[in-house]
Amino acid sequence: TVILRHCCRASAGSLAGRAAAAPLVGAAGRLRWASAQELLVARRCFAAQPEGQAGGAGGSSGSSGSSGAAPPRGDEAGKPQDPNSAGPHIPGNMGPDSGEMKKGGDNVQFTWRSALFTCIMSGSCLAYYEYLRSRKEAESRAVTKTERLGKPRLGGPFELLDRKGKPVTDKDFLGQYMLIYFGFTFCPDICPQEMEKQTRAVELIDEKIGPVVTPVFISIDPKRDSPEQVDDYCNEFHPRIAGLTGTPEQVKQVSRAYRVYFNEGIKNTDKDYLIDHSIIHYFVGKNGKFVDFFGKNMTAQEMADKMAAAILTDQARAAERKARRGVESADPEDDD
Repeated sequence: TVILRHCCRASAGSLAGRAAAAPLVGAAGRLRWASAQELLVARRCFAAQPEGQAGGAGGSSGSSGSSGAAPPRGDEAGKPQDPNSAGPHIPGNMGPDSGEMKKGGDNVQFTWRSALFTCIMSGSCLAYYEYLRSRKEAESRAVTKTERLGKPRLGGPFELLDRKGKPVTDKDFLGQYMLIYFGFTFCPDICPQEMEKQTRAVELIDEKIGPVVTPVFISIDPKRDSPEQVDDYCNEFHPRIAGLTGTPEQVKQVSRAYRVYFNEGIKNTDKDYLIDHSIIHYFVGKNGKFVDFFGKNMTAQEMADKMAAAILTDQARAAERKARRGVESADPEDDD
């Protein structure tokens, strides 16, 4: 209200200023809030005054205030003023639509240009975010690939007992690939599932390349897994599977060589207990050296694909050596 009255007084006490300010005073001289339409009328009244009239506001404000009215315009002379007319008086130099907001101008915050600009900026930000995310994933894959170039030092010599109780060593498996799994025959669920996966992975290799991979089961429960028990257990899986067990010292040695974790749980009796152990398949080359390992989350098809890639790479290298040396077969130590 104060701002509105100040704007109207700045118009040199003109009829427009007084007409816009008058409705703000209610009964008994009480002030009230001005409406949006009244504020718009006051602003237009002030803007519509000529420069000369606005400049002389200070000298003529007193006389204008005493007279109480400004001389009417020529086109308004003789026209009676309707005392019962509603709303503020509109000066003659303003149109009939003065103070009314034009249709379509009620939402000055939204335009099609601003909407288009917002869409373009949002799309650009989203595209930049996807670019950064894809680059980060590519860098992560590159780091992983670089780290996998070096192989962990797993494996080593061992001496165990086969399914018939005959002593065997790691040298008995030279010249053939091995897929080794460590478990125990009394395992209720995990070991049977992993042995089934091992069997299926070897079958896929047999179909694609041939019988070049030997599945191996090594028991980590020498107290209960005798050669006879291991033999009976392995009959449920691949026909070429090599089941191995041994004394506690022999089992501990081969487990340490492959970094296998196992620990006996709570025992109800000497024959009734479970063993917590790592769930990993180890792929070993024809020279007895570790090649790769496969965790529990890897499927039989994924295991077979990785083993097949390594085997085909070895075969290609052997063929190159044969061609380079001009011999019919490569030396046994050259077959990795």
